[in-house]
This record gives sequence, C-alpha cells and structure tokens, in this order.
Amino acid sequence: MEYPKIETLYERDPVTFKVRPGVFKNSVYRLITEWQFTEKIDGTNIRCLWEDGQLSFGGRTANASIPADLITWLYTTITVDKMRVAFPDADAVIYGEGYGAGIQKGGAYSPIKKLIVFDVLVGAKWWLNWENVCDVAGKLGLDVVPFLGTMPLGEATELVRRGFPSKLGNCPAEGVVGRPEEALFDKKGARLIVKLKTKDF
Repeated sequence: MEYPKIETLYERDPVTFKVRPGVFKNSVYRLITEWQFTEKIDGTNIRCLWEDGQLSFGGRTANASIPADLITWLYTTITVDKMRVAFPDADAVIYGEGYGAGIQKGGAYSPIKKLIVFDVLVGAKWWLNWENVCDVAGKLGLDVVPFLGTMPLGEATELVRRGFPSKLGNCPAEGVVGRPEEALFDKKGARLIVKLKTKDF
C-alpha cells in the first residue's frame, strides 16, 4: 500500500502560493484540539513490506527507484528474523524516510543513507499509534522521526513560521507532520494527518 498523500494544513494563496493560516484545507481539522507533531524529514519515502513471511522494500510507488547503498543498508539492518519478532502473526508495512548524503539535502542529517520510521500499518487496516510505532522501530533497531510534542494547531503553526533547528543534524527543520493521538478519518474516509513546512510561509 502506497503511503497516503499528506495534505498541507492550510489553503494556499492563489497568487503567492503561501499558506493562509486559519483557512483550513479540511474543516474537520479544527475539531481536534490537540495534535501530536513530529519533525518532517527531507528525504525519500520508503516502504518495508512484510507479507506472508516475505520481506521486501519499495519506494513511495511501485516504480520509484531506491539508491543502491540505501538498499544495502535496508537489507543489512532490517532482517526477516527481526520482522518475525515484531509481527509474528500479521502482515505489515513500515513507512519511513530514506535520508542522508545524496538524498535531497540530507548530507546535513547523516553522512550515510539510512531509514527513519514515521508510521506503521498492520494487516492493511490498522494504523499504529505513536507509542506502538516506537515499539516496532525499537524491535527492528530503527530510529523514529523526532517527536516534537502534543500541541494545538496554532502553536505548531507558530513553531513552523518561526523556523526551528532539526533534531537530526546541523540544519533547519523542513517542517512538521501532525496527527491525532489515535488514527481518525473524515467522512470521505481520508486519514486526518497534516503537514506544514517553513517554506510555506
């Protein structure tokens, strides 16, 4: 399963293409008073696919290419034995960001290419909460994207507007990703998860 597109929190001005704080892309967002925010990492989307006891890796889409040295790192770090421990009775997809030197501006994050986890889907239907995402990553020996805290949308907006340093390296953070404490969906069945980048302002 490809990772769902994360919508920008606010609508954009049609002329400047900058966001318009307070003008939500989805009116449901304002109904949730507290969101969990993590740092958005500038990299390439990677899927770790565990199905019927078989392990494979893919990019955001079936046709996406993955750098050879990142593929080597993935197969060395994430093994079938580790996946069996983490998911003994279920299929799963671990979603992460491939990052490091040679991927976007990732040289400021890490001199080598590797994976950092941001989400986990089990049995093609259950999105794990953040605590369980961290538990799965720990069993696999993987890092998770930096957790920034639980806060209202307005507070997160000001954080991104001002800009803040990345917790991974010597560079500014790209932005944030926010989600409710437990996976929620709107009336169209779309998952409630949002992003906001410093360059949006």
